[in-house]
Amino acid sequence: MKILILTVWVVGAGITGAALYGIAYEVERMESELAALEMEIRNERAAAHGLEAEWAYLARPARIEELSQRYLPRMRSLSASQIGTAGDIPYQPLPDVLDVLNPEDLATPASTRIIQ
Repeated sequence: MKILILTVWVVGAGITGAALYGIAYEVERMESELAALEMEIRNERAAAHGLEAEWAYLARPARIEELSQRYLPRMRSLSASQIGTAGDIPYQPLPDVLDVLNPEDLATPASTRIIQ
């Protein structure tokens, strides 16, 4: 009986050790994956920072004006008379959706309609 109990304990300890080894290996793999992802995030943030700096340089108002004068020589600045308000836009009401549709189509659901 003692041998059976000792064997069960040894087998249980072996299974537990193997499971702990597997878990430890999995944790190490996940930690290395996390480190790689953190490195990738740092690289992407650095690249985004560089792109933001480049955009700020390219979008300077003085540069835009110089490019517009070079490539759009006939374009002129807007005068005050060319600028209006939203109230200056003519309002045309849209037709009501129910006026456009056939009333028979509204009364009959599409799933029960028979097309001939």
